[in-house]
Amino acid sequence: MGPGIVIPLILVAIVAPLAFTWAKRLKDPPTSISGEPATAPATRLTSNALRELPTPVWRVVYEIADNKVSGIEHVLIGRAGAFAVQTSIEPLPEQPTEQPSPHAVAAAAITRGNLDDALKRCAMSTDRLVRVHWGAGPGGSIDVLPGLTAVDGRSLSSWAESLTEQTLTPAQVDLAWQTILVAIGRPDPLA
Repeated sequence: MGPGIVIPLILVAIVAPLAFTWAKRLKDPPTSISGEPATAPATRLTSNALRELPTPVWRVVYEIADNKVSGIEHVLIGRAGAFAVQTSIEPLPEQPTEQPSPHAVAAAAITRGNLDDALKRCAMSTDRLVRVHWGAGPGGSIDVLPGLTAVDGRSLSSWAESLTEQTLTPAQVDLAWQTILVAIGRPDPLA
């Protein structure tokens, strides 16, 4: 065999596996170190904002895989209750002027449904769905409809501080946090 045949064979032996590897990476979604799908940048923004909350008062379950509790990215638990958290890159919506449709109220309840099922193990339920918005907007928070609150991501800490009602004791906060972590397959933090 002459060099005219050997060089193309070597190139094919090197280029073909590289092309297949590259094509597989494009086809598969990116994963984190733990093997779960990597989170979107907006979800990471919400995660970072939740990490700024004081720990004894608030417990957070961060970056939940979609196959564990569909539609819920984080769970925020504090004395004011348990909140299912989603992230949106959209700006904060306008204050609604009309009565919400029953379908919209039901959609928010259905989104919280899997989380409510997990919390039933400790005789609790979620209070509402919190959608954190990272788009440019005026800031603050609004109650979009019963069971759904929209919060500007940059004012997430001040919104959490404004929740003064005491519906859960510190022991209940820890129990709910432990129950959710175990329900989604993470190690028991209090064991």
